[in-house]
Amino acid sequence: MNFIPSQTFSDSAHQAETWVVELSEYLHCERNEAYDCLRSVLHALRDSMGQKAMADFSAHLPPLIRGLFYENWQPEHTQPCSNRMDFFASIGTRSVRLNDIGVEQAAQNVFKLLDHRLSPPVIKKVKLAMNPSLWSLWPEHPQQSNSAA
Repeated sequence: MNFIPSQTFSDSAHQAETWVVELSEYLHCERNEAYDCLRSVLHALRDSMGQKAMADFSAHLPPLIRGLFYENWQPEHTQPCSNRMDFFASIGTRSVRLNDIGVEQAAQNVFKLLDHRLSPPVIKKVKLAMNPSLWSLWPEHPQQSNSAA
């Protein structure tokens, strides 16, 4: 049986570009800075989660964003963040461009993007897989009306 992809590469590229453009609007920055921010925060998030939680979460990401999530992953060299400051340090070491944005603002806006693009059950699972000290970085709202990924 032959595999028939449900998306073309250009569809996937467009979907990833949509995410980057949305993040650049949140951050009021250029797209290349937003891309770097997305990559840095996703890598810190990835490295702070267990492998099962990572796999579950990444299954809901658009294909090219999923590739970005796993880029340069070395499971033997990852250590979960024990607190908020460790998480921020992990983001900061991954990007020199975040000096103008700030790592806390970067994390909050990437989480805002994820909150907007992914379903509430997915976000709930991600938050439960994270250190509780990071939960306050997510948007607060009594009722969510998220779009599907």
